[in-house]
Amino acid sequence: MSYFRIFQFPTLLLAGASAFSMSTLFSAMKPVLLTRYVEQAGFSESLAGLVVAMPFVGIALSSLLLNKLLGLMPLRLLVIVFGGLLTTTELVSAYVFDLKALVLMLQFFAGISVGVLTGSVSRIIATQTLADEMFGFVDMAAVFLMSFMIAGVGAAIGALGLEGGYLFAAALSLGYTLLMLAHNTNDGQQGGTVKFSKPLLISLRPVAVIIMGMLFVTCSGFGFAFLFTIGIDLGMSYASAGSFIGTLVLVSSLACQLGGWSSGKFGPYRPLAGAYIVCAVGWYIAIHASSQLIFMIALVPAIFSLQFNFPILLALSGSLDAEGRWAAIATPLLMSGFAWAAIVAGAIVSVWGIPALATATGLGLLICLLLLIPSREATA
Repeated sequence: MSYFRIFQFPTLLLAGASAFSMSTLFSAMKPVLLTRYVEQAGFSESLAGLVVAMPFVGIALSSLLLNKLLGLMPLRLLVIVFGGLLTTTELVSAYVFDLKALVLMLQFFAGISVGVLTGSVSRIIATQTLADEMFGFVDMAAVFLMSFMIAGVGAAIGALGLEGGYLFAAALSLGYTLLMLAHNTNDGQQGGTVKFSKPLLISLRPVAVIIMGMLFVTCSGFGFAFLFTIGIDLGMSYASAGSFIGTLVLVSSLACQLGGWSSGKFGPYRPLAGAYIVCAVGWYIAIHASSQLIFMIALVPAIFSLQFNFPILLALSGSLDAEGRWAAIATPLLMSGFAWAAIVAGAIVSVWGIPALATATGLGLLICLLLLIPSREATA
């Protein structure tokens, strides 16, 4: 099967999985840090939310640096500089977590580092023949590892408080950085220094693709931000809700690979359109569920659709130019959607309540469907 040809580049897959896992590390830490900052450091809920969102702000803004950095530094040097910066910021945060301005700045630069690393690897993957399948693999690996990182950061914070959480993050960041360094090549298509043939042009299609991707990740995450609240309102305990959601996230990592394969086989547009519809229906039923069983059944298509679409959106971004620069810019912006989801969902719930999340999700995904039109490649 042609799919297995992706393993011709094992170190590139390892670098991609490591970089994407740096991003999911922030997602794994977010809910635990949010609670612990309020309990241990005495932060308000809004300030604690800002601290855990700051890495995603950095990830989003890193896209402003990437086009310049990619033309100046090879991947290996980027990994050394920004992997070292990420490890350092997490290590220092372990000892200054109660200094508000400093920890906000450190977490912002941690996000910048992850955005640069994920964007740099995405540029290289986007130029490969089997880009769809490779994006599916690295995303699957990152989501799979996220389940274990959630358990690890919870244990670290339980033992040593916020200091333990950041020390755990620093250790993982160092480990992922070392794994990325295994991909060492001077080939411009594989991570060496590359000279771009022409300036990057901004047009309707790449803008539509990136907006569509950000909107999908944001809107499909509205319900995810309040999963525990919905489950507990239906009579689930924290333990049972956590066990089910953790298992579902773990299993849903397989949908990443399925999405990459579907995009490579059928193109991106039909799989995306189908998953947008399935995701909207799944979240509507889950948010309005009248029993635990209906809630759990509806979550399967809702969460699987998110994992299914993410690698397709990355590969679609990679098809926007031959050198993968749009993929590098789009990757951190798409990842930032996970942060905006929590922020926007909180605002919606505070005004209209949890049921309004279903309507907001449906409207957002309807716009995503419409954005598929300008996202298509023009035909002669």
